[in-house]
Amino acid sequence: MKVLVLSDSHGVILDSQIIEIQEHGKYDILIHCGDKYKDAQKFADKLNIDTVYQVPGNCDFDVHNKELVITKVIKNKKLLITHGHIHNVKENLQRLLRYAKEKNADVVLYGHTHQSQNEIIDNILFFNPGSTIFPKDGRASFGILEISDDKIISSIESIKN
Repeated sequence: MKVLVLSDSHGVILDSQIIEIQEHGKYDILIHCGDKYKDAQKFADKLNIDTVYQVPGNCDFDVHNKELVITKVIKNKKLLITHGHIHNVKENLQRLLRYAKEKNADVVLYGHTHQSQNEIIDNILFFNPGSTIFPKDGRASFGILEISDDKIISSIESIKN
């Protein structure tokens, strides 16, 4: 199962981004970690991805009554999806780590920091695809997860814009 992970697109979807994302092949699922919630379906439409999971972020003022954290199981792996602002991820990951442990998550997908991360902490993959348009670590980016029954391959890919 190939999963495209995006975050912090802030309403900017460029044809150049779509082309670069397509260079990595076809995707089964798109996950958007917030800021802007409605961008998820726009990306999915341009990339011909039918399955979309998304959460609102702190800048999604026009989205109401949507869960701030959702859980999905893909190939027996439990994924926790959040923007991260409610867990203060800009400060540190301790609150999010505690929450992930409580929920027995295998993977935590989050955004908010505009900085990519692909790191295992206490046997949990913490994966932030960064921002597709306004990076704070010097490179616009997106993430790819390849999930099988026995493993997860994760990568962060740069967008040149």
